Amino acid sequence: MKHLIICIGLFLSFSVLAEPLNVMTYNVYLGFNKKQTLDAGAKWIAAQGVDVLALQELKGFNPERLATAAKKWGHGYSVVFDRKGGFPQGLTSKTPIEKVEQIQPENNPKLRGTLHCKTAGIHFFVVHFDPRNYLNRQKEATAVAKRVIPLVASGEKVVVLGDFNAHSEADRVFLDQQVQLLDKWREKEDARNRSFRDNGELDYLVVKTLLDTGLIDPSKDPVGTFPTRLHFAEESAEDYGRRLNRIDFILAVCRT
Repeated sequence: MKHLIICIGLFLSFSVLAEPLNVMTYNVYLGFNKKQTLDAGAKWIAAQGVDVLALQELKGFNPERLATAAKKWGHGYSVVFDRKGGFPQGLTSKTPIEKVEQIQPENNPKLRGTLHCKTAGIHFFVVHFDPRNYLNRQKEATAVAKRVIPLVASGEKVVVLGDFNAHSEADRVFLDQQVQLLDKWREKEDARNRSFRDNGELDYLVVKTLLDTGLIDPSKDPVGTFPTRLHFAEESAEDYGRRLNRIDFILAVCRT
């Protein structure tokens, strides 16, 4: 399972609230590994003290199953992307959730949709962009950006979070040094799998498209999010850090 916790001062952006709000995004890998790790995962989530949780890869989960699971980590409210099959996204919260919409880019079922909900006075967009092709990711990000722009312009609080399967320009220097990793990705390049633009550079436009809406990346000390430490249990923290790439994000704009 891969996970990303960003509670590092994100609540500072939510200072208009009575109390800090802890937000987390978690790719649970094939619905908690086909529910084999659900109990362990739920116990771990409960220990984090999360107020709002975004989930990706909820394979096999419907609204009832997610509601039952959410209670295990103390959340009484939940919403799941209503789509048969695939890897739907979900949102669980300690406070009531309004399901605003399901965004389907270009009405194309082959593109990844995004779940848009509102809870605790904040609009949450739970994303899980295409893992193979940056051109699809750009279309998916653009569809989300079109919804975010008017919300930001009207002063709404907005968070876009989840598994972007994309990279940030802020990590370019680090990624440029990952020669083995880049070579591995280049070996996979074909008509279906595309991470590099025609000029040979990694695509950074997906994250930029969302940052251009007025969202910010609150991570002061960005860390890689995939693969997780579970893949490199025998390595030192330093060696492990060299193998990471950051593809999961929490982007936010919250004005006082």
